[in-house]
Amino acid sequence: MKKFVLMVVALMGLSFAQAQSIVENFNEASKAIAAKNFAKAAELYETIIADGSEEEDATIAGCVENAKKNLPVMYVYVGKLAAGAATKLEDPKAKEAKFAEAIAALEKAAAKAKSYRNTKAATTATTTIGQVYKAHGGPYFNNGDYAKAIEIFAKGYAANNKNTDLAMMLAESYFKSEKYDDGMKVCAQIAALPSPKYDAAIKEAKAKMSQYTNNKIAAMQQANDFDGIIAMSESIADKALAQKVLVQAYFLKKDYAKVIEIGEAAAALQTTDEDKSFVYFNLGSAYNAKENKAKAIECLGKVTAEPYATPAKAALAELSK
Repeated sequence: MKKFVLMVVALMGLSFAQAQSIVENFNEASKAIAAKNFAKAAELYETIIADGSEEEDATIAGCVENAKKNLPVMYVYVGKLAAGAATKLEDPKAKEAKFAEAIAALEKAAAKAKSYRNTKAATTATTTIGQVYKAHGGPYFNNGDYAKAIEIFAKGYAANNKNTDLAMMLAESYFKSEKYDDGMKVCAQIAALPSPKYDAAIKEAKAKMSQYTNNKIAAMQQANDFDGIIAMSESIADKALAQKVLVQAYFLKKDYAKVIEIGEAAAALQTTDEDKSFVYFNLGSAYNAKENKAKAIECLGKVTAEPYATPAKAALAELSK
């Protein structure tokens, strides 16, 4: 924790009592910080700002400037302490109340930091808000109470959409609650974050999108609802995944001409060898079904990743006879 310097009273343009009160409050705030009584320090800083903001005396102006700088930090500390206490409580109502107290303090920290143009403090407050919401919702998520987890994580995600751990837990909660579109929306937003800073999260989000899309396709495939799969692809924000789904849907529908029409463009959009191989395997199979042996061999020859490489190799062997 950084040190907070005590101020010495000056008598330039202010009554002694007025100046002394403000400087004393500042010094008391420094003592409160040393004692880790951050709530008291915040209260004193609020008083200093309210009483001294209109004053021109250099000493008072210094007190006010430092109070504005330090006040958001105090609320962050208050929020962190409340969140830490909340995690240790057993009574559900008391736990919820303590987490609410933590969030209120952190939101105040963010608002004060924004008001006083303290970018660093604002970032710290926003980051901490996300962490607290994650800590709050985590136990519900782990216990399978996805409705409650969604309620909490959604608030945290709205406050800090850069906390990708929280975002992925929110997306998973949606998927587990059969809210496919909501889960896909969150994953798409994660996938749109800038690279390379968020590359790990982007990879995880795309994997999750593929996983739950495949699950949904499998269920619709069992019902022979191929048109439903095609319609579903229109709601997928990730273009590569959407085109991959379309290729699969038209192949399952045995509309091989459509697979051939969109296949090359779909393959070009894919970003992994596995996804490219998936598209080329379907495209090669479509050409084979249309008895275009040369194009079938060409496309199947571009299949390099499992689980498609082995059946592609077998198909090539048959076509080469």
